[in-house]
Amino acid sequence: MKGTERYLAFIIERSHITAVEVAHSPKGKTLTAAGSFDSSINFDDPEVYAETGMANRERTFVKEIQAFMKKIAAGAHYFSFGLNSKMAMVQSIPIEQSLTDEEFEIHLQWELQNFYPDATPEQYVVMPYALVNDEGKPGDHAMIISVRKSFLNFLSNVSEKMHGSLHVVDIDHFCAESCLTFSFPHIATKRTVVIGVDEETLDASLLVMGKNAHIQTIKWNGSDYSIIDKYARDQNAEVIYLHGRIVTPLMVEQLKQFTPYPVELTDPFRKVALPATLTNVEEIKAKRQEYTAAVGLAVREE
Repeated sequence: MKGTERYLAFIIERSHITAVEVAHSPKGKTLTAAGSFDSSINFDDPEVYAETGMANRERTFVKEIQAFMKKIAAGAHYFSFGLNSKMAMVQSIPIEQSLTDEEFEIHLQWELQNFYPDATPEQYVVMPYALVNDEGKPGDHAMIISVRKSFLNFLSNVSEKMHGSLHVVDIDHFCAESCLTFSFPHIATKRTVVIGVDEETLDASLLVMGKNAHIQTIKWNGSDYSIIDKYARDQNAEVIYLHGRIVTPLMVEQLKQFTPYPVELTDPFRKVALPATLTNVEEIKAKRQEYTAAVGLAVREE
């Protein structure tokens, strides 16, 4: 990298948008802006994916983002978006190593139609990723992420209307994992459970040698921490990391009462410089857990 380029990442949770802008330079990564806002669009509403009204939604979202960027003094031209698990299919499936590419493609389409019975393959982008085994090598399961093409077109059009380009689209939990492996590379030596906390669900995953070995979404009532302990025991964890907009240090202390494993909060700014001159820097520090997934997405260069 010869110069400095800014990357602006948005994490979409229903109507709440959390954003982080990170400058990439030969000297490292620096936070240049961060904040959040509430959109007038509920992105969990199935109507968001309908062709009807799509152009109006694009204009609305562009205006909201432009006003927000002006407020936090962001100036990026590369835009990335992290989606929650309701906006995409995220599923772990067993795979036969003997399948040909054509047979595997047919199997993916079958899984897609099990998840979305009325879907046609042409409506979705399906991305399979191999899950690793206990040795950190590709195993006999794969993770499938599937997103509607209409929504990817929506995000691409929004980026173009802001005189930029769409960089990365990913699931928010995997963005948080990226932040964790970027900020704490030593976890590659541990069996690490990562828990994304929402009001009604937990996104739980296992990293082996820093690579994803298991993923599961679990319903919870917001207070039953034994569910997290059970998942960690089932995965033979060595440490648990929590992330999410509603995660607090108190939540960490409460979980410690239910589990023998070390419990840590992700620190998204551990390897991202946080200038004291940054606008609303004290507010950003106070809410640093909210920015975990956005930082993980904004530091990505591929």
